[in-house]
Amino acid sequence: MRLVPVLLVALAIPATAEARPFTISAQGSATGFGEVRAIGGFRPAADPTYAAALATFGDPDSERSRFRGTSCRVAWHGQGLKIAFANFGGGSACNPDLGRSQAARAYGQRWRTVRGLRIGNRLGRLRSLYPNATRHGRVWWLIRAVSLIGETHRYPVLAATVRGARVRSFSVNIGAAGD
Repeated sequence: MRLVPVLLVALAIPATAEARPFTISAQGSATGFGEVRAIGGFRPAADPTYAAALATFGDPDSERSRFRGTSCRVAWHGQGLKIAFANFGGGSACNPDLGRSQAARAYGQRWRTVRGLRIGNRLGRLRSLYPNATRHGRVWWLIRAVSLIGETHRYPVLAATVRGARVRSFSVNIGAAGD
């Protein structure tokens, strides 16, 4: 009879492990920049490079250099993830060692926030998990910080796009390449 509980625990472990790679963790600030700690296994606060994203997510499905190489848009469609990398100091942002993560959008069904908000959740769930969220058109700012570049202003570190009263995607502002 003890075999059944052990088997149930063993079956539950892969589900937990599977959810962890698709979790977004961000921290706001009332006095300065916020921090994107994790986009799944990618940790931009520790290593924001394109090389670190490649090590986490593998080869991308698409990579597009823009603005004379200062920007690189990368997509992992199977993961439901797009990340914009930048390099303002010379050299291509599509170079894994030079590109620094600026922003990301997670749109795959497996993505969720640390608080448990998932793609597909209803607006009511968003409001209960993030009672201080503010609406800006279709985008809800979940976690905010203050930009100290130019005139100080608030910006979303983590936001959710809502259409049809359901969460459709998450976006994060990383800003690792500077201004």
